[in-house]
Amino acid sequence: MSVTSSPEVRRATNTVDFTKTGEWLKQHRHEYIGNWVVLDGDRLVGYGADPRPIVAHARAEGVRVPFVEFIRDESEPFMGGWL
Repeated sequence: MSVTSSPEVRRATNTVDFTKTGEWLKQHRHEYIGNWVVLDGDRLVGYGADPRPIVAHARAEGVRVPFVEFIRDESEPFMGGWL
């Protein structure tokens, strides 16, 4: 009879808590419609049409996991389909 062992499961030690980010988005989303925002927790690192330079700036400041999101106007329903 052969006994096999299960592989060791490692837990992530560098988890990111986006609670503050979610609160910031609830409070400020309407101010940045049509823009990309880059956040570090509840701190706005920057915003604009292209997130790449803002993410580079965030990383240069030492932000390990910048949060990046495009702020869409949610007052108009999303329409998808074929022409």
